[in-house]
Amino acid sequence: MKNYTSYFPIFGMALYLILFTVAAVQYPGGSYNDSYFQGFSVFHNFLCDLMHPITESGALNPARPMAILAHLVLSLTMVCFFYILPEIFDVENKNTSLIRWFGMITMTVFFLMYTQYHDLIVIFTGLFGTIALIPFFIELSKYPMRGISILAYSCFALSIIVYISYNTKIGFYYLPFLQKITFLFDATWVIWVSFIVMKKRQVVVHSKA
Repeated sequence: MKNYTSYFPIFGMALYLILFTVAAVQYPGGSYNDSYFQGFSVFHNFLCDLMHPITESGALNPARPMAILAHLVLSLTMVCFFYILPEIFDVENKNTSLIRWFGMITMTVFFLMYTQYHDLIVIFTGLFGTIALIPFFIELSKYPMRGISILAYSCFALSIIVYISYNTKIGFYYLPFLQKITFLFDATWVIWVSFIVMKKRQVVVHSKA
């Protein structure tokens, strides 16, 4: 079973995008920036807007069930991602254990983002996620692939900006679009790491053959 876990984040991310697209098509419209906009706005709607029972325009949201399903798929995808993430390194130590378990805990908490405790969950995932990434960046400083390192630092920097903007409301008008850019960076990181782990496992299997 372990040999297939590197495939899960890739398929999970693809499934999430499909389900999210279906939910976005069903969304009647309305956002914090523009409550009268019809349909889902890439520039003005947050990803989480699709999971609200009532839209910013005051309408019932038929996209909610599909959006919640998409979110649960994404959460499980990210749990799997943090499970395999330490395998890009050639060593197993305390740092790689912290990366795996705090990352998985973070994404388990992330499951609850669709509930009424959304803002509290944002805070907890930010804190736990940072704890998971500190040992990751310590190990990453010794990692030979510069490209994946730059991408990981970029993802973290964007996430910090999004987190600060959400909690302070500075630049909040532009935040929905920035959130989507951050998601694209994160998705690229997830898929790239999955392929690295997949290739390393294939090398190990062939060396034992």
